[in-house]
Amino acid sequence: MNLFIGSSSYNDIDKHYLEIAQDLIEKLAQIPNLNLVIGAAQTNCGIIDISYHEFKKKNKKVMSITLKDYHNSNDLEVDETIEVETTMDRIKLIYQNSNFILFLPGGLGTHSELLAVLSEKIEKNDNKTVVIYNKDFFYTPIIKELYSLYENKFIKKNISDYCIIESDPEKIRDLIVKENM
Repeated sequence: MNLFIGSSSYNDIDKHYLEIAQDLIEKLAQIPNLNLVIGAAQTNCGIIDISYHEFKKKNKKVMSITLKDYHNSNDLEVDETIEVETTMDRIKLIYQNSNFILFLPGGLGTHSELLAVLSEKIEKNDNKTVVIYNKDFFYTPIIKELYSLYENKFIKKNISDYCIIESDPEKIRDLIVKENM
């Protein structure tokens, strides 16, 4: 099973976010038959770096879906690299190549991925699992905005009908284990 982890690619974020991500990712990397999909081409880039190294330590397969513009900076040792022209192409391939999609704290790119993934899930009406890790209420502002869209009838269902919002790392691990059976 392929797990996409959408997250920060910056090292200068509050260390607290790196620590909570590390805790969860260590648990996930131990799940048998779980491989990683990332939207990056280089190491030493925030939470993405943690994901990459934890999965590689456990001898898991890692797929990188990245922009062709980053070809010269690609220093990841991955099992497969897919290079695309645009971020929209990247997000589309992330969705197609992932069985389970998890969002950890991140910036504009991560938020863009989250909204694009939710939009794709709504349009396809598929059963792909999308989880927002809302530890310490990181995603609460965007969750409120999405709920407001529902209240004002810009979307047909509540956000919780499209994804799982969870702040407990053990529950996220259990969701992935259950789906991976």
